Parts: sequence; C-alpha cells; structure tokens
Amino acid sequence: MAGKCPHCGKIITSLRFKSVDASEPFGLSWKAITYNCPFCNSVLGCQIDPIAVKTDIVNAIAKKLSI
Repeated sequence: MAGKCPHCGKIITSLRFKSVDASEPFGLSWKAITYNCPFCNSVLGCQIDPIAVKTDIVNAIAKKLSI
C-alpha cells in the first residue's frame, strides 16, 4: 500500500534504509535503521535493526556454548 511522504508529498512505493547508531544517556548503544523517502531523503521512521539484533544474539549464544 503506497502512501505520501509528509515532507515532499510524493507517492512512496519503496523506501531507502540507512544504518545509524541509537544510544541512550547511560552509554548503551544499538545498531538501528531509518526509513527514508526515496525522493527527498526525509526520515519517515526508525527502529532497532532486527538483523543486527539477531546476529548479536546468535554470536552471544555461540560464545557461551564455545562454538
């Protein structure tokens, strides 16, 4: 389902992803991604990168199991 970019008004049928770091005041940080308009590059949303989270979990488990 296509929507319009709230910044440039063009109809969006695809998005651009951009990797960013998300952090909090106590120094913890995570890999995140932004969803950007393909026309004006405005950020339309952001979330923790699910692929990076999965990779971190798998690596932590493998380390605990000494694989």
